[in-house]
Amino acid sequence: MATLEKIRQRKKILAIVIGAALVAFIIEVGIEALGRQASNSTAAKVGSEKIDIMTFNKRVEKEAAKDQNNPQASQTDQATRQQQVLNSMITEKLLEKEYDDVGIYVTDSEISELMIGKNAAQPAVQFAQQVGAESPAQLNDILNNPSKVGANESQMAELRAQWEDLKNSVVDQFKMAKLQMLVAGGLQANDLDRKMMMEDEANTCYVNFVKKDYASLPDDKYAVTDQELKAEWEKMKSNFAIDEETRAIHYIAAPIMPSPDDIKAANKVADAAYAALQKGTGTDSVRLLGTVQIDTARYAANKVPANLKDFVLGAAVGATKRDSTAGANRYRMYKVTNKIVSLDSVQIMAMAVTGAKSTQDSALAMLNGGKSITDVAKAIKGAQGDTTAQWVQVVGFPDSLKTKLATAGEGYFSFMSNDQGAQLVKVIDKKAPKTFYTVATIKYEAYASQKTIDDLRGKLQDFLNANKTVADFEKNAAKAGFNVMEAMVTASTPQLGQSPYGGGIKETRKAIKWAFDSKKGQVSPIFSDNNDYFVAVALDDIYTDFMPFNAPQVKEMLTTRVRNEKKGADLMKQYEGKAKDLAGFASLMGTNVDTTQVVFGGNFTPKLENEPAIAGRIAATKQGVVKLWKGENAVYAFQVTKIEKAARVPSKQELDQRYARQRGGGIASNPQAIAAILSKATKVERRLIDFY
Repeated sequence: MATLEKIRQRKKILAIVIGAALVAFIIEVGIEALGRQASNSTAAKVGSEKIDIMTFNKRVEKEAAKDQNNPQASQTDQATRQQQVLNSMITEKLLEKEYDDVGIYVTDSEISELMIGKNAAQPAVQFAQQVGAESPAQLNDILNNPSKVGANESQMAELRAQWEDLKNSVVDQFKMAKLQMLVAGGLQANDLDRKMMMEDEANTCYVNFVKKDYASLPDDKYAVTDQELKAEWEKMKSNFAIDEETRAIHYIAAPIMPSPDDIKAANKVADAAYAALQKGTGTDSVRLLGTVQIDTARYAANKVPANLKDFVLGAAVGATKRDSTAGANRYRMYKVTNKIVSLDSVQIMAMAVTGAKSTQDSALAMLNGGKSITDVAKAIKGAQGDTTAQWVQVVGFPDSLKTKLATAGEGYFSFMSNDQGAQLVKVIDKKAPKTFYTVATIKYEAYASQKTIDDLRGKLQDFLNANKTVADFEKNAAKAGFNVMEAMVTASTPQLGQSPYGGGIKETRKAIKWAFDSKKGQVSPIFSDNNDYFVAVALDDIYTDFMPFNAPQVKEMLTTRVRNEKKGADLMKQYEGKAKDLAGFASLMGTNVDTTQVVFGGNFTPKLENEPAIAGRIAATKQGVVKLWKGENAVYAFQVTKIEKAARVPSKQELDQRYARQRGGGIASNPQAIAAILSKATKVERRLIDFY
């Protein structure tokens, strides 16, 4: 019965997939019917396999249920969530095909061992513990025989479905583990690899060097033509291939912020809230304002947040504080509403007994007569308890129950009881009473008024009316008081303003959809789906197979390369033949001689880490010879002063491990690398944008 009770009490948390080993999908319901109206039912294609939009929607709905108890996930942008779940489904399709191609599968006996065996997978063990079962095997038995714990079929249905989902996840992880072993096993070092690694890492070169950075030269002295950029682009063309059609845009994201008048009004509300807060010992007078948020928390004296310690500790009930450091347009106030000295925690042995008072009394007598919890559970039907002592925090308990625990003797007693059952408890230890403070936090934000919002929209609309071309949009935005930004977006871009480090402007997928429905040179209307910004977009260009030489980011990179080549050639003319030693080159360059160490096979060259190929140049230079060399970022003069051979020869095992980490299976066999490789080998089309 204790197991059943835990299942009932913890029903809400069972929607969370347990265990760090499982892949977490963060998604949310919400996809528009535009694609379906256009008779399109495909969210993505993986090779010849389709991901149907209805299947995708069901997955979205299923995964959304898991976010209900996850506040962080609930804040994720809707379009970002949809892309995440679609990417997961694409990866699953790629892996399914690979598993079939290489013959990877999981047998029934393997599944049984993973889920209910003696060495069951950790997620299965954790899941069983969460619902009160002693082991996955016991939980599986309960699911198949619910009458053993007094449950009916309907009570087990949800739990059984979650157990099945967990099984599928564990099986997927096991398949991935098999694939990882296969990949890692196929990428092992051979004798030639080991020989090359030993040669690459056998010598350490001690080097003196000087350098003249190209960045120290003025750019305007080295003009770069489009013809030169095109020629450089042709050399590097393969680097600019793109997997998805890309659209170059400029966009304005005008922040909706409170005006000075709005802030004045907010200050009045905050002043009224604080005046109300100072009345009495509670917060009802503030609550009547209806415009502020009130949160209440109880803290032990040693757990009071750092920013409140000086105010709370020692404060009388009713004391208030106004936080002047909350931030722009944010108001925070605090009030101590209660202060008590209470028993904090007790260590107990506990047993639940189901049955009439006579049954309860029998169990209590057996426990106080020296019988163990295990013995009583065997002797009395409906009795079950923990066999180890547990610490329980009791500060939130009703006073009557705290008193029972505080005054308890040495034996078991009836902690709570009624005609149907009782909880029998024995107090093992008590923590000393502590002081607890109840603190109310009152929050208020200054928001833009409707007038402020209407004025900003009108200002942006006036700008768009006067600047209907891409050129005017980009040229005149700053004059009109708007910050214009550029971006490259694909059909898989869920929001504007994203970077490799995250961020982005929520609810901007319609602006991206507009860019894919429009022609080069068009300027969009205002998008106001985001409550924090008004957004407008100008479509600069459309790229398909390759990013062209004049795409902004490509042009910037190519310009730097071509200009650096010219700077390097100019510097070489200035330095070649003008010095014979490093001191002479240092004088020519206006710098000092520096030192470093280089191992040809190393992954890092101290002080020269931003220069490709220099390690190879140094390794190929004889000791004592002074070399002048033109790099990608600077001109260098260097001299190898000493070559030191490795003190010991690495073992075969060491070389194999190093090869796996740096060049072989250790790199290629991780799940992310496998997914990336498979996505390159199979054509993937993402069509979710059709449904925005």
